[in-house]
Amino acid sequence: MSRCARTLPLPLAAVLAALAPAAVLAQQAHTPYSPSPLGVRWSMPINSVTRHAPSWSATDIGLAGSFLAILWVDAAQTRSVARGNWKGFHEANPIIGPRPTVGQINAYSAAAAVTTLGVAAVLPARARRWWLIGALAIEAYAVTGTTSSGISLRIN
Repeated sequence: MSRCARTLPLPLAAVLAALAPAAVLAQQAHTPYSPSPLGVRWSMPINSVTRHAPSWSATDIGLAGSFLAILWVDAAQTRSVARGNWKGFHEANPIIGPRPTVGQINAYSAAAAVTTLGVAAVLPARARRWWLIGALAIEAYAVTGTTSSGISLRIN
């Protein structure tokens, strides 16, 4: 295995400019001083970065993408019911309650996506596949249950 290092030269002024709020940047634009000639360099052997990164198969990526798509459909259906003031409906997920707001639905969906894919990322390959199949099955069950109740999804 070859050890190669990549060096990324970053001027200190560029790093500070990226971290500074807009008001500071506007103030700096009106000062007569030039940017600092100091620079920051960082290097790390590339194999030490990728050694611990698990490789995902095409099946894993497909399952993860399918999970995200069906989660999006579930969230869209739930948001449409929430915008209708939950007339005749309630949310079955006990984590977000019987009548969540659109903001709560969005926050829960984002957290569910990050958590599910984060857990999948640290699992061994075989367990990852079963984890993603389970998550996809739960979401598919939720969407089919919602659709059979008469809630459709409109894409504008």
